[in-house]
Amino acid sequence: MFKFIKSLFIQDPAKKIQKARDRKYKEAVAFQRNGKLREYATVMKEIEELEKQYVEVMSE
Repeated sequence: MFKFIKSLFIQDPAKKIQKARDRKYKEAVAFQRNGKLREYATVMKEIEELEKQYVEVMSE
């Protein structure tokens, strides 16, 4: 019960990274569909960095 109450007030860093990654994926798809491949590549690089951070957070 205390875990549930604690989860309401303290945000999990892994979930925060996942949300940011999901937003970046949506942005990347929009760039790819519009033919802006350079912007797509930069966003995909940011996604890779977020995924590395996610793995580090999950391993702790």
